[in-house]
Amino acid sequence: MQDGQEDSARFVKKIKEKVHDWKSRHLWATRISAFIFLLLFFSFVVLTYANFYRVHTNVASARYMLSALVQSQAAIIAIVISLTLIAVQLTASAYSPRVISIFRHSYGWQALFVLYGISIFYGLLVLKMIKGADDLSPITYLDISLEGHISIAYALGCLTFAMLIMYLQSIINFLNPASIIKRLAKEITKDKILNSKEDPIQPIMDIIHGSIMKYDFGTTRVGLRAVAERAIVIIDLDGEEEISRCFCDYLRRVSRLAVSKMDEESTVEVIENLENFGKSTAEKGLEYAVKQAARTIEGVGARAFATRKELEYVAWKAAESLGDVGSVAVENELESATILIVGALERIGKTATEKVFEDVVDRVVESLGLVGEAAAEKKLDRATRQAAQCLGFVGTFAATKEFKRAISNTVFSLGLIGKIAAKKGLEIATQQAAMSLAELTLPSEEVVKTAIRKYEYELKEQDRDSFQKFMKLYEQELEKLRAKK
Repeated sequence: MQDGQEDSARFVKKIKEKVHDWKSRHLWATRISAFIFLLLFFSFVVLTYANFYRVHTNVASARYMLSALVQSQAAIIAIVISLTLIAVQLTASAYSPRVISIFRHSYGWQALFVLYGISIFYGLLVLKMIKGADDLSPITYLDISLEGHISIAYALGCLTFAMLIMYLQSIINFLNPASIIKRLAKEITKDKILNSKEDPIQPIMDIIHGSIMKYDFGTTRVGLRAVAERAIVIIDLDGEEEISRCFCDYLRRVSRLAVSKMDEESTVEVIENLENFGKSTAEKGLEYAVKQAARTIEGVGARAFATRKELEYVAWKAAESLGDVGSVAVENELESATILIVGALERIGKTATEKVFEDVVDRVVESLGLVGEAAAEKKLDRATRQAAQCLGFVGTFAATKEFKRAISNTVFSLGLIGKIAAKKGLEIATQQAAMSLAELTLPSEEVVKTAIRKYEYELKEQDRDSFQKFMKLYEQELEKLRAKK
């Protein structure tokens, strides 16, 4: 019984989501459908169900009611115009003057004013038709009696009030920054970014910058995700360089402001959107865009290092995101982008060691290990060698600060890369991993030997031969280094 209720609830929720999605993508079709429905409804109620057109109307009452209806409509539309202009002014001052273009190109207010104008002037025309108390003769225009015209005027009055409710709901939505951003995001197209003189991303960026200044993280998140989603949708091979450069430049500026305001949440949101962009473009095989995203993520992490300890998590997140983007790049065999990402991770690890951000160093080691392992599995020899070399550098940096956990993790990662490289026949990559591990052994021999024993104990039987091959190379490299010393 409970499962059935949950299934019904999920079904209803799914239907609601589909309806909402259809409404957002077919806004004008929704409005026109609502207008037609209301028109038919009030026509049915007033002209048929209520049977008004057959009822004899008192002329004085008709004049009074029509006059009151016309005056109330005129007063309402005057108030609505004033409130609309105030709402647009407040929204423009709170977010960006560019949001005025949204209102200018939204024809809901024009439709409402036209409908009210038709209803008011039609009511005045019907008032003019009423000649006297005893003259209710049919008029020649469209062969409709005065009773029918009075009923139509009442129906139009009801319709205008109903449309007013819909319009006010639209204005309330217009005051919501998420709705504004959603409308502005629709203007972000490939053609406008490549050819238009007016930048379609800038209005949303104005809103994001303003929300960061006010510490409004909700609006910042909505704006960044809207821009990232549109960039992911429109980017392709033809516009790869321009779109990726434009998108990453904007997010780089946002990160600068967020870091200067010590806004950790907004800075992390920037990194997450860059990560999504990088992974999506990697899946599409757009290597230039992946590199742009990786460089920007590294830049955000570097700015976090320039601040106090409060933004350590930002640097940690940058290291994690680079690892995730690198893994997707490896899966799609984008070796050049992978090597760039590995280098970025090494630089973050070095700076983190200097700043004594031990957790960041651990994350860098883990990310390098993931990328190196994936590269070895894909037989990307250069990327595997680079990952092993950078792991050795980071491990050596960590040894200078006696980060034992980072050293142990480095040993595990190098062991994993060396084992897989040996198994896949990547001789140079295996040699590089052995060399990196040997270089790490000299300053931290006890920690390294303990980590090797622990790693060897956890090995599966089918991996022992490849690991022993790697260890022989390691012993040889270690002897060479000791001989030099």
